[in-house]
Amino acid sequence: MSTHRPTVRSRPGAALLAVLLALLAGALAPAAASAAPDRLRVGAATLHRCHADPAGWCGTLRRPLDPSRPRGATIPVGFRWYPAAKGAAGHPTLVAMEGGPGYPATGTSAEYRAMYGPLLRRRDLLLVDMRGTGSSGLIDCRALQGAGGRQSGSAFARRVARCGRALNRAYPDGRGGRLHASDLFSTKLATDDLDAVLGHLRRRSIDLYGDSYGTFFVQSFVSRHRERLHSVVLDSAYPVRDLDPFYASSVTSGLTALDRVCARSVACTDAAGGGTASARLAALVARTRTAPLRGTTRAADGTRVRATVGPRQLADLMQDAGSDALILRELDAAVRAALAGDAAPLLRLAVQARAYDHGAVPASYFSYGLYWATACTDYPQLFDMRATPAQRRRQLAAAKAAAGDARFAPFAVGEWTAISGYSQPFDGCLSWPAPVRRDPVVGTPDVPLPADVPLLVLGGDLDSLTPVADAQAFAARVAVRHRVVPVHNGVHVPALGNDVTPSAAACAARLVRAFVRRPDALERLDASCAPATEPIHTPGAYPRRFADVAPATGTGDETARRAATVAAGVLGDATVRYRYSEGAASTPALRGGTVRAAGEERVRLTFDGARLVADAPVDGTGTWEPASGAVRGALTVRVPGGRPVRVRVAWNVGRPTATARVGGATLELPAP
Repeated sequence: MSTHRPTVRSRPGAALLAVLLALLAGALAPAAASAAPDRLRVGAATLHRCHADPAGWCGTLRRPLDPSRPRGATIPVGFRWYPAAKGAAGHPTLVAMEGGPGYPATGTSAEYRAMYGPLLRRRDLLLVDMRGTGSSGLIDCRALQGAGGRQSGSAFARRVARCGRALNRAYPDGRGGRLHASDLFSTKLATDDLDAVLGHLRRRSIDLYGDSYGTFFVQSFVSRHRERLHSVVLDSAYPVRDLDPFYASSVTSGLTALDRVCARSVACTDAAGGGTASARLAALVARTRTAPLRGTTRAADGTRVRATVGPRQLADLMQDAGSDALILRELDAAVRAALAGDAAPLLRLAVQARAYDHGAVPASYFSYGLYWATACTDYPQLFDMRATPAQRRRQLAAAKAAAGDARFAPFAVGEWTAISGYSQPFDGCLSWPAPVRRDPVVGTPDVPLPADVPLLVLGGDLDSLTPVADAQAFAARVAVRHRVVPVHNGVHVPALGNDVTPSAAACAARLVRAFVRRPDALERLDASCAPATEPIHTPGAYPRRFADVAPATGTGDETARRAATVAAGVLGDATVRYRYSEGAASTPALRGGTVRAAGEERVRLTFDGARLVADAPVDGTGTWEPASGAVRGALTVRVPGGRPVRVRVAWNVGRPTATARVGGATLELPAP
């Protein structure tokens, strides 16, 4: 199960925040005292200061692209080494492997260092870019990397295939021909690269962490190089063996996540008036089969966009919500508005979430080519990769017909399998070059890790990309001693902070550190923080008119109490739009007006006629601190037919309610 997950490293201020956290923890390790200013010797490797990251030491190991053709092309396997601040004698090396596949591990260095925190005082950290990513023979298929529009279907599969054919022309085999390189970016070969780097550095024992596809990688490494392992952490894991090529568990877990978010949110339960979020989504899916929602909305940068939302777009939203908690925050309220005849919130969400979760990015950040080179080589398909493209298409059609619609309700099988190929690669490999080499991801038979190498599995209980229930089913295959911990209100990869709930991220990272510090105490690991995290705040509703706004509770007239709700809603909405705009200086409000923003650690917001409600524009200023979740605002609501109402409002994401002051009255309302 795969994911395109830019929400980790593209979040405004995330890298800076991670570095600051690491600094506070004393984790940014200086070079060894005996090292030259720009050289460091580790094992047989001579490393140099990393230009982009002076705290790290960079190295490269040349590896044959095809181990069976040692005289053929080689690629560099790039890695980054962070020495322990106070020396690591006697301690295993920390190794973290990124997901995607397509992300370079070194690109997430700030987040990994923040996750490990104080452990880095006595632990060395190694990050190795998987072959085809970052500094390891980066695959950059330009036409694929810059492709917009739909990321599934036959036309998209042909674009993917052109990347595969380009790989097969790119590397000499040492005999006057070309390597069939479309097979040579497999997980197995990448695990051998990591093993070779460890040997080059003369590191024998490691504590290995993998997130998302990194857990797939780790299972492969476990099957072949278990002698190096001291402990293993899988964050947002899915199984190598018996992986369902339809990924049907993502549908059921996605619906469950929607219901959990609403049930845990005061605003959602108050506004919904009974029923479940999953039932409301099902009703809208059925309606949009015959009457898709169409209209004009604005992208997060203010660009006007024509948008359509039908079952396929709703399936994309539900699946992307597994790694994008901002969708979980807004989806049910937007669905309820659409069912009531107001499509504006849902059209906006569909456009902005798609750009955020599946927008064009440079290959150095995420290699689309590597994603497909690995997916088409290692993932189970609904067709035989040895068949011709025409045969594959027939096999795919037959597989979907045999599966039927029931497993994917409320979606039809054709709607579910049309979601973005960067969520699940249903048809992206239809025209990929047929393989000539096959490296099984894991060896046979299954041999779990021995009892002295324990396994911790973490997962967000709102993650539909890699449902934690799936991990419960396969963890015993990987390790004799294992423990699975669902982190409540967490989405995909909670230990790296891929959430809008700071305590879920903090809890997951704390569990990783505690386990790595004492893996022998796995059964006694204190996981009490996992069910105690704060829920995702939701907007509750998207009223069109001021008269439809639910008033805050407390003393004062109803107009003032409604104005408090409007002010809080506009301020909360602005924090989401700032994330989706990647920190743009100005973003549009839902129904008109603008919000200007500046800063990272403390985002300053200025509102100019911002309309979340059509007839109640809002002016004023506010602040938002992403790390703590603190939000403050001093706003003026221009209510229809009355005098402007000045509102001071404040809340923290760790608490369910917000406080507003209007005149001398103190009001309370659900924190948006």
